[in-house]
Amino acid sequence: MKNGKKRVLSFVLAAAMLAGTILTGCGSGKDSSTGDSKKDSKELNLWMHNGEAFVKETKKIAENFEKETGIKVNVQTFPYDAMSQKMKAAFTAGNEPDIIQGFGAWMPTYINQGLLAEVPDEMASKFETDYLQGAIDGYAKDGKYYGVPIEMNVEYGLFYYPDKVKEAGVEGAPATFEDVLKVAEYQAKYNGDVQEYGGLEFHNGDNFAALFLSWILQHGGSFWNEEQTQMVLTSDEAKESWQKLVDLVTVNKVTDTKHITEKMPTEQYFFANKAAQLVKGSWASAVGDELGNKDWAFTFMPPVAGDIPYFVVEAGWAYVVSENSSNKDAAWQFIEYCMQPEVEKEFNLGTGTISSLQEVIDDPTYMENEANVRVKDQYQYLQYANSVGPVQDMDFVKKTMLDTFDKATAGKVTTDEALAQMEKDINAHIDELIAQSK
Repeated sequence: MKNGKKRVLSFVLAAAMLAGTILTGCGSGKDSSTGDSKKDSKELNLWMHNGEAFVKETKKIAENFEKETGIKVNVQTFPYDAMSQKMKAAFTAGNEPDIIQGFGAWMPTYINQGLLAEVPDEMASKFETDYLQGAIDGYAKDGKYYGVPIEMNVEYGLFYYPDKVKEAGVEGAPATFEDVLKVAEYQAKYNGDVQEYGGLEFHNGDNFAALFLSWILQHGGSFWNEEQTQMVLTSDEAKESWQKLVDLVTVNKVTDTKHITEKMPTEQYFFANKAAQLVKGSWASAVGDELGNKDWAFTFMPPVAGDIPYFVVEAGWAYVVSENSSNKDAAWQFIEYCMQPEVEKEFNLGTGTISSLQEVIDDPTYMENEANVRVKDQYQYLQYANSVGPVQDMDFVKKTMLDTFDKATAGKVTTDEALAQMEKDINAHIDELIAQSK
């Protein structure tokens, strides 16, 4: 759903698939066998990650689009990490596809370098009225847009087991952070230093960053300077938020940092019934379904401070078009087709994602669908979403934060040292990427 999200569902690193897709040729409007421009072509090349649900729904849309327009969309898929590297190589060589269904963390560099086509004015004019603000912010620069979001990337939710919550003396869904902590402390079990059952799982780059940055907002702070050119992670609000997260491991002992692995990520751990609560976006419900777990419930993560659960979102999955494509008109025609409310709704239902279109969010048939009814609590809180801002490379930010957190919980750095080093490293990376794009 991105290491995060990488949105998630089942990213199988299949070497055979990767080799096959690489050999099939790509090229933004170029014929891979002759190199000739395909200006009169009725074909588009589209790259995307190989998440099973995303591929299924995207190919369905592409087939329907071809039936209606005669324009064929060749869908090529890649594992998440491989696709990111493949994109870099393709843009460098100038043979990128017409369309990419890509993740927001990848796009700032391409936007800054002028490699992505600007969204046509007629389409972009609908963004401020028809789309969720948190979904479109990540694709904006200088009043222009360079991508069309197909989802709202939310990582700030709470999965829980009702029986475990009740055992801890909390009635109904955890309504306050104190409720969450009470359940977590009651249910966490250890055999010496080895965790046997988790109280609150959040040791993941996506979710840790979402908690930390959201808590800064909830404490009344900001994690950007006024010009939004440098992150500010050494404020009093940041220190309070960071220390609270460290305490959850070292003082409250609701989880540790050792049991989560690539083979057993937090969502797998929770849905294998190895923890009472999980911080994760609602998309993870699909993982529960895959594992046949129907015992869970979902609520929005209560605020750690104040009454309003302000939370951070990063740019999620979107369609972008290569500036180098000779088929831009057809590419935008396909994207406009994808963003028809009924088409978008079916895509979101099929992928377990939150629609970027307000009309879909407001559609009772969307809210009442069995795919959403168990996680509908999230929708009333979308108004409190805040864009993470121009971080340039959110994957770097998340990895830096989680690695530093691990050092902090191991007692290797103090809170002040951790925050100062993160702020320095992240801002240096932002400056470097911006300099490279000039």
